[in-house]
Amino acid sequence: MNLGIFLQHYFPYGGLQRDAARLARCSDNFTLVVSTSENPPADLKLLSLDSGGIANQKKLSRFSRACQTLDQFDKSIAFSRVPGSDFHFCGDPCYKEKFTKSKPAIAALLPRYRFLLDNERRLFGPDSSTHIFFLAETEIPPFQEHYNIPSSRYTVLPPWLDKPQVTRGETSPIHKELKLPRETPLLLFVASNYQLKGLDRALQAFAQLSNEAKNCHLVICGQDDATPFRKLAHSLQISSRTHFMGSRDDIPALMAHSQLLIHPARQETAGMVLTEALAHQLPTLCTSLCGYATHTTEAGCLTLSHDPTTQEIVTKIEESLSRRDTITPKIKAWGAQPNRYKTAELMLAKIAQAH
Repeated sequence: MNLGIFLQHYFPYGGLQRDAARLARCSDNFTLVVSTSENPPADLKLLSLDSGGIANQKKLSRFSRACQTLDQFDKSIAFSRVPGSDFHFCGDPCYKEKFTKSKPAIAALLPRYRFLLDNERRLFGPDSSTHIFFLAETEIPPFQEHYNIPSSRYTVLPPWLDKPQVTRGETSPIHKELKLPRETPLLLFVASNYQLKGLDRALQAFAQLSNEAKNCHLVICGQDDATPFRKLAHSLQISSRTHFMGSRDDIPALMAHSQLLIHPARQETAGMVLTEALAHQLPTLCTSLCGYATHTTEAGCLTLSHDPTTQEIVTKIEESLSRRDTITPKIKAWGAQPNRYKTAELMLAKIAQAH
């Protein structure tokens, strides 16, 4: 089977991008079709389309049209919103739901919103035959409300875990890099959109930690502009205990030497970083609106409310640290179930069976 994987923009550190790359690596014959790419790995077979533009909706429109003209693939799966694809990996929330709640109806006449609403309808609406891979049950109701998708047209995927390649050891490269004593507890924040994933919330809570938790250092990783958050850390007088590390290729090693992953996201369809942390037996603390929050809760981790106060985050961080010895064995038992590592196989089998 010659599989086309449609992804408008590839860069190494996005969750959607990493999922597309993981599926590609599990496929016998694939081509990752992109409009633009940054530092693609040598083992990914790329087809770059000339589908630029100025406005974001123009770029997506041109990319979508270009993908629809390709005829060399037996099956296609779109990680970006490309109507007409055989399958769609739904990594974003329902746009119509967001639009309805945040914009006046007349805004639908503007070119940007008109395109985004129409493009989503063509992919999820009743005239589409595209099969949808949802990442979490919690993401389905808004799409059902607006598009009434029959159950035969979608599959809910289990959380996508990889077997950890890094184990906890006596030496810690991150402590050495930061010139910290080996026993210094580390809190970890990983995201490619700091504001959306709640870094400001994490910093404000970190500044108010008390008791033993005030000895922690916060390690921040991800591809985004750190400037306003550095300023916030400075104003909160926590700069000496806050480390902006930028994009990193050694996140598993950082997870192996941290005490807690903090993810107070404002929006998160799934949250691959959460299940990646669980695979490395690292307790997590995320908001309940994260698609994978049900799995972190099942694994014994604490969960924040949808819109937590700073004090709630402080309390839950301190409680997570104090209960770490009881949480970690539950995470280990949760991750020991073999079906948690077969998401790619499930997707490829579904794709292969499609007519």
